[in-house]
Amino acid sequence: MSHINSIVQILEISPIEFYNNKIQLVKFRARLPSVRLKTKRPIIVQFIIWGNLAFDFVNYYRINDYILIEGSFSSILFKNEQPLITINIIKIYPFLFSFD
Repeated sequence: MSHINSIVQILEISPIEFYNNKIQLVKFRARLPSVRLKTKRPIIVQFIIWGNLAFDFVNYYRINDYILIEGSFSSILFKNEQPLITINIIKIYPFLFSFD
């Protein structure tokens, strides 16, 4: 498996879902930092958080907050030369967030 550690900006948060009526699941979209100067458009990635960490994520983090994530790639697909990347999150650390 490929692992990733990165600071991301939260763009969109979906409500909590339940997998098999037991395990909490949250999907959200975030923007990865652009490494190459040739990249004109941002890299948007879908992240998945499982378990109790999903509940904490929904309660404490908001849109436009920055977080440091640790996770692993779940799937990478290409559609019209734009990658569709899904990453499973293992740990989240606050980086820049608002107190609302």
